[in-house]
Amino acid sequence: MSTQSAVDGANQPPAGANAPGMPAVSHTVRIHINREPFTSPTPTTGEALYKLGDVAKHQELFREVGGDHEDQPVPRDETVIHLKQDEHFYSQKLFKILVNGDEHDVNEKKISYAQVVDLYLGSGGKPSNEYLVKYSHGPKENPSGTLAPGQTVTLKNDMRFRVAGTGES
Repeated sequence: MSTQSAVDGANQPPAGANAPGMPAVSHTVRIHINREPFTSPTPTTGEALYKLGDVAKHQELFREVGGDHEDQPVPRDETVIHLKQDEHFYSQKLFKILVNGDEHDVNEKKISYAQVVDLYLGSGGKPSNEYLVKYSHGPKENPSGTLAPGQTVTLKNDMRFRVAGTGES
């Protein structure tokens, strides 16, 4: 298995690397994206890593973090990323869902009642003591129904959730 380069020529900086505010490329390192080895300049950009790993539009790239910490999402833009030798990244599918008509990207295969309510409130929904959460356009194992506190449902792209307050706040 041959190591692939971030751009044509392993020592070439990513697009915009010499732009004002972006550090100059100091060296190249071997990294792994979805278990495949690549050579990349460091620093680089999030956009360059997505291109290097050929990460599809409906997926998000994550940087593996050791220990008991959450893996870090890599922004798909010109954010400067400093790489370490043999660092690992992986991509994961993003699900686009609608909560009361507002689009949200979710990178988990399941979503809980509490997470749907949080998305609703984060989009300007009205606080309430209790919520009724209904869903539709789901996968075959849960195409539609009502989501109760403590429950989760499997997601599908373009799944729709409707949240309504049932009590006064």
